[in-house]
Amino acid sequence: MNKKWIQFITGAALVTGLLAAPGLPESVQQVKQVEAKGKTYTITPKSKPKKKNYLKSNKYTKYTKNYYTLRDRLESLEKSKGGTIIFKKGTYTYTNAVFVPSNVKIIFQDGVVIKKGSKTGARSLKPSTSIFQLVKPSKSKKKKVYGKYNGTKNVTFEGQGNVTIDLKYFNKGIAIIAGHNKNIKINNIKFRNMKNGHFIEMDANQNSSVTNCSFSNAKGDMVKEAINLDTPDKATKGWSQPWSKYDKTPNMNVTIDRCYFSNMGRSIGTHKYSGGKYHTNITISNCTMKGMKKDAIRMMNWKSAKITGNVISGTKKGNYRAILGSGVYYPVIKDNKLVNFDRAIQFMAWKNKGPGSGYKTIYNKFSDYSYQCLKQNQCSGVRENFVRINWRYNDFATKHSKTIYLETF
Repeated sequence: MNKKWIQFITGAALVTGLLAAPGLPESVQQVKQVEAKGKTYTITPKSKPKKKNYLKSNKYTKYTKNYYTLRDRLESLEKSKGGTIIFKKGTYTYTNAVFVPSNVKIIFQDGVVIKKGSKTGARSLKPSTSIFQLVKPSKSKKKKVYGKYNGTKNVTFEGQGNVTIDLKYFNKGIAIIAGHNKNIKINNIKFRNMKNGHFIEMDANQNSSVTNCSFSNAKGDMVKEAINLDTPDKATKGWSQPWSKYDKTPNMNVTIDRCYFSNMGRSIGTHKYSGGKYHTNITISNCTMKGMKKDAIRMMNWKSAKITGNVISGTKKGNYRAILGSGVYYPVIKDNKLVNFDRAIQFMAWKNKGPGSGYKTIYNKFSDYSYQCLKQNQCSGVRENFVRINWRYNDFATKHSKTIYLETF
């Protein structure tokens, strides 16, 4: 048999054996699978795009070099139907949004710092507000391409060691925009310094997760969430990506686990609801939220949410709650410690104000198990050491409310 053919068969058998090896960690197996599907690119802050038209463009400057380099690699991965990009240690500045296709793993090695750039050095190119958008590069400028969960899928942002994404207080800046996606994983990244935007905007996502991340420092509108869970709905004006069909698809099966939030207005939440659309199976677990200046978690039209094992503290300033819910169905909220808020937990009927006000008022529903779980939360330094449930819209009278007292510590 030909010697090269023998080497090929041997190599293929070895790779197959590694992928199937039961002793390998699952994460290692996943990396192998992604790499097998496409190319692997390793970049540094000094890397350049491979396409000559980018290098020759009058928009290619010292400020946009990192942007065009990453754009170039991601466009290549779209053609190869997936692959891996490895960022080596260093500081990268992104002036404009890059678009991430399906089946891509982005690995940030220890010491990577991603910064939001505000200057392009080119008159014909204005900086965008976001850094990463999860959509095929070839579809990013087209209108009404994706609906439901039919967009980019199977994307991982993985931080190894100390990795930071710094928005530099860019006005309305967003680090990651994820819409109409499946199987998105964001792990072990430090998000810093937002102003009037979000660190992560997640609309119409299914089976996605944010784990082991930290979110710190916000300026401007304190109602803006670090992680925003909304629907792509033109009526509410909370989503502005042209490639979306604006079909009001809610999030489903989203997990936020072991994350840390500090010096923020709001950690996680929805600020406008779409009538009849419910974010389903949202899990917030084992997180620490420190010094929240508004309601730390704000639920609107959430069904079967699980909020467990979190430590949530406020500033004692203002009429705010650790957890606030409207249009919430059958939640499981237990084993949380709530500190330094005016109110521990409140549920109330609600109606959108301004954009989206055409939708009907939303109300809350609870099972017996929901009530049992609510009793299993603890509070300290709160004026109202109980769960307040107001059944009627804009009616806070005691006779139209339910109260569940909590253990204090």
